[in-house]
Amino acid sequence: MICPNCKTEFDDGLVHCPICNTPLQIVPDYNSLDDEIPHVEKKEKRGQEKKPHPVKKKKKIPKRVIILILVLLSLFALVWYLYVCSFSYQYAAGKKADSNGDYEKAMNHYLNALHRDDSDPRILVALGNDAMQLGRKKTAESYLLSAVKKDGSYARGFTLLLTLYEQEGNYDKMKEALSYATTDRTKEIFKDYLILPPTFSQEAGKYDDDVELTLTPPEGEDYDIFYTLDGSSPNGEGARMYQEPILLTEGKTTIKAVCRNANGKFGKVVKATYKIKYAQPSVPKISPDGGSFDKPTKVTLSSDREDDEIYYTWNGSDPTDKSSLYSGPISVPEGNQILSVMVIDRHGKSSKIVRSSFKYNTVEE
Repeated sequence: MICPNCKTEFDDGLVHCPICNTPLQIVPDYNSLDDEIPHVEKKEKRGQEKKPHPVKKKKKIPKRVIILILVLLSLFALVWYLYVCSFSYQYAAGKKADSNGDYEKAMNHYLNALHRDDSDPRILVALGNDAMQLGRKKTAESYLLSAVKKDGSYARGFTLLLTLYEQEGNYDKMKEALSYATTDRTKEIFKDYLILPPTFSQEAGKYDDDVELTLTPPEGEDYDIFYTLDGSSPNGEGARMYQEPILLTEGKTTIKAVCRNANGKFGKVVKATYKIKYAQPSVPKISPDGGSFDKPTKVTLSSDREDDEIYYTWNGSDPTDKSSLYSGPISVPEGNQILSVMVIDRHGKSSKIVRSSFKYNTVEE
């Protein structure tokens, strides 16, 4: 041992230092790490001695299970394919594309649906509607006509078809389409589209006198009639409502007319052109037409129209509207006379002058 005070080395077992009498603690010399190292070494040994866990072998899935899974997946894929290709799916997809304004895509879906079932008029009408939206009028007409021929009770098909014909102003095809309507409801739709034009009492053409024109709505219809006389649209602000016969006078007149139903909707516009050039009045007739007479004689003058005015002179001069106006039989004056006669009609047109020689001498007794 070693004295902690005087550093004297002496044998173990003493309680006091034999030199300086310092009390001694009998504590064995050790390092605290000595206790730790063996512990760590034990751990390392235990770690080295620990055997690895055996690897468990994976169980193999039976072939029957794999086949069953594959069959189920195939069935699911088939069912999904059939659903995607089905009428209902394609029709619903078409409607969704329509709502998004993608009419081209919608038509493709509707065509797929049509291949699955061509008996449903809804598909044909949907195709017709999308074709109209894309400006393909001929294609639209084809689909819509097929729809109304297939089902004369499907109102939307008739509505779209009549709208198309209205845009084209094709009322003849509207009348043809009416024959496909099979219910009162679909026939009722035509009342707002098939508004036929009024009829004219006189055909268009050339005339030599005034024309009194009467406009008549289609039989059985209580339509208002509007017209213009300058060729402008009868649907516009300048149109007049027909109330009484229209008098057409000399010149060229183009009249357009249209009917309007109770809902304020106008129908087909009809047009006619009248060219009126007044004819020269026919020459008057003289009876008797000249001759020699030995007794008082009366002469009768006449014209083709009752409202003509007849003027005459006895001195051979040309008559005018200032000359004598004929109002009844006139007496032949004595002597040799030349009766000159002409007609002025209601338009102020003058006829050619006709002349007749009269000789009247009284016989002396």
